[in-house]
Amino acid sequence: MKRFSEVCFILLFVGFLCAVPLLILLHGSKLQALYYENRALSAPPELNTQALLSGDYFSRWDGWLTDHVAGRERLLKLNTWLDYRLLDRPAVNGIVEGAGGVLFPFQAYGTWDLDYLAGDAAAICDDLAALDELVTSYGGRFYYVGLPLQNAFYYDRYPDYLENRYWHISAMTEAFAGAMADRGLAFLDLEPVLRAAQTEERPLYAASDHHFNYYGAYLAYRTVMERITADLGRDLPVLTADDLASEDLPNPFLGSRDRKLYGLWPGSEALTIGVQRDPVAFDRTDNGTPVPAQVFRLPATEAETVDYNVYMGGDVAETVLSTHRPELPDLLIFGDSFTNPLETLFYTVFDETRSLDLRYNDVSLLDYVAEHRPDVVLCVRDDTSYLSAEGNGRIR
Repeated sequence: MKRFSEVCFILLFVGFLCAVPLLILLHGSKLQALYYENRALSAPPELNTQALLSGDYFSRWDGWLTDHVAGRERLLKLNTWLDYRLLDRPAVNGIVEGAGGVLFPFQAYGTWDLDYLAGDAAAICDDLAALDELVTSYGGRFYYVGLPLQNAFYYDRYPDYLENRYWHISAMTEAFAGAMADRGLAFLDLEPVLRAAQTEERPLYAASDHHFNYYGAYLAYRTVMERITADLGRDLPVLTADDLASEDLPNPFLGSRDRKLYGLWPGSEALTIGVQRDPVAFDRTDNGTPVPAQVFRLPATEAETVDYNVYMGGDVAETVLSTHRPELPDLLIFGDSFTNPLETLFYTVFDETRSLDLRYNDVSLLDYVAEHRPDVVLCVRDDTSYLSAEGNGRIR
């Protein structure tokens, strides 16, 4: 009897081990990316001697099986609902809710010595000085546009019992601004401008996303263009508020913070676009390939969810917008996704607007600038990225 029980247990255990991959094969996720987690699915590991001996090969299989398990998103959404709605945990999937329903990233507790910031800022700004030297060598102008990330902009809305880490972000900004000033570089810190214009009736940042909204983008555009036109001494066709009709999309908006909560945030906000009353015509190429001349990627129906990728269709390695007005200067703008709504505005002022996202290509920025010689070069980054040499901080 004992032996029979042992055999049954072994058969059940082996059956369970076989059932898991079989269910994944038959009913597992057929998607290529995990939408709510904003990442690609794990690829099956490659077998090699080093990975096998180190145990990494089997660990990678664990990750693959976890990503492809049947009903993964439904199970994770259920777990998120339990933690967020039922148990009301203070942090769920790395997201916390602050005053006014604003969603933030959870920040780990702890403080540390910030003396290293001066050295990091100096190294970053030395590279930016090399870019500025190149741009000015042919008569162009370089500007670094700094923007607060949403959690830095709303830092005072964090719950009192949680860390907002604004002490770190503000120290990075101070170190970076000082290093830029020491080298005579044009640093346009827009945090004071945005903060002064923020009102409860017209917020400039999203509550459920880490970006500013279209009103914040328009204010940034106007502020930067005031500086550029003053420096160039030219009367450029800058869009006024009367040139744009603000339109709130009727679609449900899924912000990047809410995405981590599987869309369970009980608040609501609309994604806004600015429709030009007298549109500036243009041609568009993405990564060297002609694409439809559009600056907004709009859904086919009002029921579809929209996200920040409505602006310019999201992050693209290289986009070129040509308005065929050679009497106007050319622009190069590079930076993270904050550039996307700005591109829908800046292109109207220039003959040719080039946009680079250095996270998605390995082009040398200095070589690219030397080849195209844009009259104006804009770097747009958020305050948590000032001292990062990765991605769009990679100048050389």
